[in-house]
Amino acid sequence: MQKKMLFKLIILGIISLIMTAVLSSISGLSHERKYRQMEVERGIAGSYAGEQQLIGPVFSVTFREYWMERLYNKEKDTWYDKEMCSLRTELVFPEQFSFDGSLRVQERYRGIFKANVFQSSGTVQGNVKFPEFKSLSAREGSRTELVSVNANLLISDKRGLSKVPKLKWNGAELDIKPGNDLEQLYPGVHAEIPDMKELFGKQFDFGLNLDVYGMGQLAFVPIGAENRIQLKSDWPHPSFIGDFLATDRTITGEGFEAEWNVNGLACSARQQLKGQKKGAIQQLGVSFVDPVNPYALTDRALKYGFLFIFITFSAFFLFEMLAELKIHPVQYGLVGLAQAVFFLLLLSLSEHLGFGISYTAASTATIGLIVFYVCHVLKGIRRGFAFGGLLALLYGVLFALLQSEDHALVAGSALVFGLLTLVMLVTRKVDWYSPGAARAAG
Repeated sequence: MQKKMLFKLIILGIISLIMTAVLSSISGLSHERKYRQMEVERGIAGSYAGEQQLIGPVFSVTFREYWMERLYNKEKDTWYDKEMCSLRTELVFPEQFSFDGSLRVQERYRGIFKANVFQSSGTVQGNVKFPEFKSLSAREGSRTELVSVNANLLISDKRGLSKVPKLKWNGAELDIKPGNDLEQLYPGVHAEIPDMKELFGKQFDFGLNLDVYGMGQLAFVPIGAENRIQLKSDWPHPSFIGDFLATDRTITGEGFEAEWNVNGLACSARQQLKGQKKGAIQQLGVSFVDPVNPYALTDRALKYGFLFIFITFSAFFLFEMLAELKIHPVQYGLVGLAQAVFFLLLLSLSEHLGFGISYTAASTATIGLIVFYVCHVLKGIRRGFAFGGLLALLYGVLFALLQSEDHALVAGSALVFGLLTLVMLVTRKVDWYSPGAARAAG
């Protein structure tokens, strides 16, 4: 008897390894479909607009600085004075910066794959104070010659400017032109500030109606001494990103509203734009994630696949030992294969239906098939439905785990502990040296 049990366990171990290989193949298919989804997103971004990061307006003062420098001529062995010239650009940042905008998110499809794109409409307002022009000189006693003063709006994907904006400046509207004085760092546009010699030592208000579209996320770089960004949208699943948390946010089933207030002392963006500090520039914003990504959820479900098959085989084995049934390894394999196919059904259906509907349909079909089959294998309808009840419990717990990622570990641990407790209670009187006497022992 002991040799038969040992042989049976070895066979079940081999079948389990085969089921693991099947689950691995399904996992590979899920990753392949996930990469296809990412390719579609990149394709849509290539023809639409990608993730957007907005900076500005940042004001650039370009000037020439002249100074006399004493040089030495080796051939003539003499010193002489020569006028030197350098073209320099100094950046001036807003004192106050605010953005008040709304966002509308849409789904764009290519076949069965989709990507979330957005259209934003908002108003930029603020003020800027220019320093005294003489303070820009790097050398004492040098002579400076003003070249230009520009307001630069930096945007990561210029295709996202749905219409050419106008910069409101000192009661006038200034034209926006291609390019900017920080082109070596970021793409963007600029407006030429008139009466540039009258700017220094004074403060000016500015405004900008800005409509931008893109895909995936919208981020802002807080470049003012004081920054306030307000966003509202009809998208109910925002993911707030960046280095600064929203000071106030409300999320409902109809959308979200969020507000950020950032002090310039807490942000290094200005030093990073000036090249005084390295690293990724600090930002804040929102990402329009899809909370029910079928590939991510299927991947998470597959992590529990082997546990499901192991529990099923264990339950089968207990029925076989306690009820003195003979269950062939092929029957174990068919039930395990049915559970593996569940994950394939889940993946394929969730690409067309909602994940909840797909999960319900796939689990119902799988449990129904297994119950119909095991009613014959276990020689009784009651046993078959008891086995189906165990499967329904497992699939219900798995769905709860998928919906609550934060509590997945504790719930999964509680499930395993509960099942182990049940097995120990049921088999506490079993003589494993003579399992055929289980009923007599009970």
